[in-house]
This record gives sequence, C-alpha cells and structure tokens, in this order.
Amino acid sequence: MPEPGPRPCPVCGATDHRPIPVRARDHLVRCGRCAMVFTGVTPTPAELAAYYGEYPVHEHVSPVTLKRYDELLADFARYRRTGRMLDVGCGAGLFLERARMQGWEVHGTEFGARALAACRSRGIRIIEGPLDPAHYPPASFDVLCSFEVMEHLTDPGAELRRMAGLLRPGGILYLTTPNYRSTGRLLAGRSWNVVNYPEHLNYFTPRTLARLAGRCGLRLRSVRTTGVSVQRVLMRGSIDPERRRSATAVQEDLRTRLERNALNRWLKRLADGTLDLLKVGDTIKAVLERPPQ
Repeated sequence: MPEPGPRPCPVCGATDHRPIPVRARDHLVRCGRCAMVFTGVTPTPAELAAYYGEYPVHEHVSPVTLKRYDELLADFARYRRTGRMLDVGCGAGLFLERARMQGWEVHGTEFGARALAACRSRGIRIIEGPLDPAHYPPASFDVLCSFEVMEHLTDPGAELRRMAGLLRPGGILYLTTPNYRSTGRLLAGRSWNVVNYPEHLNYFTPRTLARLAGRCGLRLRSVRTTGVSVQRVLMRGSIDPERRRSATAVQEDLRTRLERNALNRWLKRLADGTLDLLKVGDTIKAVLERPPQ
C-alpha cells in the first residue's frame, strides 16, 4: 500500500484535504477549498506499471458509436483552419481514422505496444508516451481531443497547459471525463466502478473542470453532461471480465434500440437534456477554447 502523502489539489493546489471514509481503500479526499474529489496520494511507478501492463485496447466500435463520431466531427468542421487534429490518448486510433476519412490531418499519442501497433496499422501518426509539445509546432492544431484521459493523470493542470500551447488561437480542446455528481454514481453507491485506484486519480464535476480550465488559460465554450451508463450500473463494482462483456452487450443492444426510430431518439434527447439541465449525466463533455488573440 502507498504511504499517505499530501498530494496537492489538482484544481486549486490546496493541501487542505478531507478524507472520504467510504472510499478510503481508493485514497479519495475532497479539497477543503474548491471541493474537488481526487486521490490524496500519487501512485508509484511500480503501481502504475503493474496496473497498465495489460490495459485493454478496443479495436472495434459499434455503428452507433461511429454515428456519434460523425456528429462530433461535423461540430468540429467550423474550427477547421490548419486542418490538423491531435488526439491525446487515442487508443487504437478509431476516432482519428474516422476524422482522416473526412479530410483531417491526424496525429495521436498513446502508451502500450498493442495500442501503438493498432494505430500504425491504420496509418495514424502516433507518438508513444505522454504529450510532449516538443514534437509539434506550437499553436499548430485546430482541434485537440482527450477522451476519458483527465481522470487518469497525476497533474491534469499541467496537461491542459501543454494542450493549450498546441492549439492555435481560436482552436478548441474537446474532452470527456466521468462526472462525479452523476446519476450513475448515486444509483451504484459504493459499487460505482469509476472509482478505481490507481487507474483513476481525479473526479471532476462541471464546476471543478471549468475552474481548472480557466487557470490553464482556456475559455469554457460549453459543458454538457449526458447519459447513464447501463454497463456501470450492471457491473456494480465487479471486475469480472465475463460480467463486463455481458454488461457491455446489454448496453450496446439498448443503444441500438434507441437509434431505431424517431420516437426512441426523441426520448433519448429528452433524457439527455434533463440530465444536462441538472448536470447529473454520467459523462462530462466540454469544449474549451484557446482565446483568440
């Protein structure tokens, strides 16, 4: 077990931590200044290597996910100037492959031999390891993406500042991350499997994410919260691979059914709109802009 240590709040830098007793196993604390929830200790390199050594790489996505990709890329089109896009933590490169089909010059970063091989097999320009601005001209990207990455980082503020430096003025960072004040967490209670040390170290809400973005020189254009993860509810904290496959299949079947007719799509939009209004959807989806000069 790691020794307790005063990891500064990743949002405001304070060390006034209040432990969350029901999450003691995962070292969760709440900042006494800004209410950010995070792990009060930093994982050791050995812990991270042991956990991420066999981290899964997903090389297939459903038709519904491809449709979501296309909708997102349609939104990005208004920001196209250089035509360059960077996905930080791009996995197997599936989103970048879709973006390239629509004319973007795509770049990615990722860890792990399997993910790197998957990206290279798709012809994605990929750099192994953490985001390093030295690999790219400054202010050279229209769009940066970060899908479900911020919760993993020991210093998310430093990462946001690096990203901001790579955006052209007026360019955007699109990021997603789990929402700590989500309906899914309330439904799952202590079994909410997003809490998982040493995988997840930061648990943002729309408010704490917006505050961090502002401290890093990025302007919040929009923030939405959407969805309730059926998979996470069904998993109830389990890490059993067979149960995960079963829960994923149920979720994908539901997503497909919701896409099949206009009434279902309308009901889904209504549900997502309500979750966003209350800011209790499972996923935060934020658009952050580097202010124009």
